[in-house]
Amino acid sequence: MIEININLVFVILNLVVFYLLMKKFLFGPILNVMEQRKAMIDQQFASAREKEEAAETIKNQYEASLKSAKEESFRIVDAAKGEAKQQAEQIVKNAGKEADAILEKARADIQAEQDNAMREMEGRVAELAMNAAAKIMGEKSGREQDLLLYDQFIKEAGESHDRNDQ
Repeated sequence: MIEININLVFVILNLVVFYLLMKKFLFGPILNVMEQRKAMIDQQFASAREKEEAAETIKNQYEASLKSAKEESFRIVDAAKGEAKQQAEQIVKNAGKEADAILEKARADIQAEQDNAMREMEGRVAELAMNAAAKIMGEKSGREQDLLLYDQFIKEAGESHDRNDQ
């Protein structure tokens, strides 16, 4: 049979008491520390997840604002191109108007010069005609006769010129 020795009972009793003391004073605080550590780690993971989500949100906002900034810059560039094109067209149109005005003024100046040259030439021709008529008549006649000869010469010269133009 089994013999139970008193020493064995004391050893078992000591082990049970030692286990209970260890459980209360050692395992309990260690388990509490481990639970606190686990809670702290879980909290850090949750905080990291929140920060990651916040960073993702900020990243999405940044990308959206970057996209809208790009769209705005393209819109501004397109508007500037359109305005530059419109200004270029306006400058060309103004230059065309100025060129037309210059041409018209040049034509008017040419016509005025031609008219002046014709009057001068008519005056010289009339003078030559009067001198020739005076030589033919032998002496200079009165002013009235000069004017009649002049008018007749101009009339004939005009008819001759009209025939040459046709």
